[in-house]
Amino acid sequence: MSVSMIQRPGAGVALAGPVQRSSAALRPLASPVPFTAHRANVSGKRILRQGARAEPSRVVVVRAEQKATEDGGVTPGHPYPWEEDFDLLGDKVKEVTDQLLPDLRGCNIWLVGMMGSGKSTVGKMLANTLKYAFFDTDSVIELAHDKKPVSQIFAEEGQDYFRQCESQIIKELSPYRNLVIATGGGAVLKPQNWGYMHLGIVAWLNGDTELLARRVSKDGIEKRPLLAADAPEGADVQAVAKAKLDTLLEDRRKYYENADVVVTLEGYGKDLEGGAPTAAVMYRLLLAINDKVQAKKREQADRMNFTIEGADQLKTMRAVDSPAGGLQLDGSGPQAP
Repeated sequence: MSVSMIQRPGAGVALAGPVQRSSAALRPLASPVPFTAHRANVSGKRILRQGARAEPSRVVVVRAEQKATEDGGVTPGHPYPWEEDFDLLGDKVKEVTDQLLPDLRGCNIWLVGMMGSGKSTVGKMLANTLKYAFFDTDSVIELAHDKKPVSQIFAEEGQDYFRQCESQIIKELSPYRNLVIATGGGAVLKPQNWGYMHLGIVAWLNGDTELLARRVSKDGIEKRPLLAADAPEGADVQAVAKAKLDTLLEDRRKYYENADVVVTLEGYGKDLEGGAPTAAVMYRLLLAINDKVQAKKREQADRMNFTIEGADQLKTMRAVDSPAGGLQLDGSGPQAP
């Protein structure tokens, strides 16, 4: 059975092969997370209302009643001090986005990383900022299977089947433009997936396993089939999650390192335990992508900046009569037998 390709980025995905379980078209996930829905309080500022719509990459905030400290509440030694000031962070996001978009030219952005790294959350916000469509491969698979959760698909069909579905979706999305795609944590294991993802820009959201374990434990590991199987009743869920994540990361690190850019999830100050806020991670991601794109532009410019030594000494390139055998340009002269 031939694979039915995506009609267009916003028109829905018609899947065939192992994913063809539902006749309904699959659409990009709606309602991307606006930049304003990021968190309830940042450095003495409160978000006006969670989920409020806003201009892409702009933040609607209202100052708290108490004036921020003289240094703006920035954590000493913070490598990205503007991340703790949403007004400044919003301006910086807009600045880098305005520079990046003309050079990005609709290039797809693929997010890879371990479970709990926030690929879907960051991806939605990034898509909203760039005005791209957003796809989550796990969600597409669930929709194609009558909205069955990934854990149930794993249990009923097995991991190999799930990875086959995942690879098919990656293949079908790859020819299209203006997409942000959040992949499953194990999507990097199949070499053919890299062939498709490297048609765009691949970004690894990299967090330490202790942070990831806290996140997935809070969400409930029953949603994570690779973790749930290793968690006996009554066990310390976070400890079990960290041990499993350590093993998975050790196996996958060499694959993740094939990414074009790497973005750390490390938080500072009050974000030390929970990791960097979503908007901060998105800004780091935009910076990394922009640096990559600008470096590529400089490389291409350098290739064009060359001179041919002795070019003024070259003989003319116009056609001349051949001295061999008296052959003339008008066809006269000796003819071949």
